[in-house]
Amino acid sequence: MTALLDLDSLRTLVMIADTGSFTNAAEELDKTQSAISMQMRRMEDKLERTIFRREGRHSKLTEDGELLLRHARQMLQLNDETLAMFSEREVVGKVRLGLAEGIDETRTAKIILEFTKNNPKAEASIVCAPAADLRNALEAGELDLAIIGSLADEAESNDGNVLSSERLVWAAGNSFKLTAEKELPLAVGLEQCRIRKAAIEALEEDDRAFRIQYSSSNSGLVEMTAASGMAITVQPRSSLKGSMAGLLELEGLPALPDYVVKLVRGKDSQCKAANALSDFLAKSFEQSAMPA
Repeated sequence: MTALLDLDSLRTLVMIADTGSFTNAAEELDKTQSAISMQMRRMEDKLERTIFRREGRHSKLTEDGELLLRHARQMLQLNDETLAMFSEREVVGKVRLGLAEGIDETRTAKIILEFTKNNPKAEASIVCAPAADLRNALEAGELDLAIIGSLADEAESNDGNVLSSERLVWAAGNSFKLTAEKELPLAVGLEQCRIRKAAIEALEEDDRAFRIQYSSSNSGLVEMTAASGMAITVQPRSSLKGSMAGLLELEGLPALPDYVVKLVRGKDSQCKAANALSDFLAKSFEQSAMPA
């Protein structure tokens, strides 16, 4: 009888390749590293091929591993498409999502990508803009949903559903030397950004000299500037976990408030795609939440 490949093991293989290590894959899949390693050994035994080779402290895919990875992606995509095709809760239609400044764009993009993979007949469009503009668009019926962040003491209890609440942290690239700076250079959002407001207020209350080195509505560019060692920034703590730029948390700076991320709905956003994305966002943020 022909041996069958385990889809869960193939999904683990893809996660290792996408996150860059067994450790990161274990965190994303909520598994132990030993369980991840065992899955890969069993697959190697079943295929009678070596999938990974050791290079120093890292594991790299072999030529056979790269071939398996390509087929694994195809098999998982076919599996997801088949399940979606037969699902009684098939989601069809367009959903318009707004993303405010300060929200982790990379994290949200991964969630939206996963949503569209699970719901291939749904179309998700994303608009990035200041929170005030997004609220106006929601009110005008131009958006179905918006992810908006605010400082904990400013968050309104009846304004949307909480996706996450976590502390803000100071962060920079590993080449940044805090002790060498008499005037702290900041990489932050534009003037209306609530995270920028929290950073400035904390430094002013602590009588720390600072200057705005770089500002942008694009959180990815702010992150890259800080990662280069040119400046420090403020980020929700969970964003450091998935930071491709390699940002590190800085100690020795004034405490920052908590940051609350909410999902706000438009007054007429009751379409099936909007409801499905709302539920998916809530579940995804809950699964990826980090302890304080």
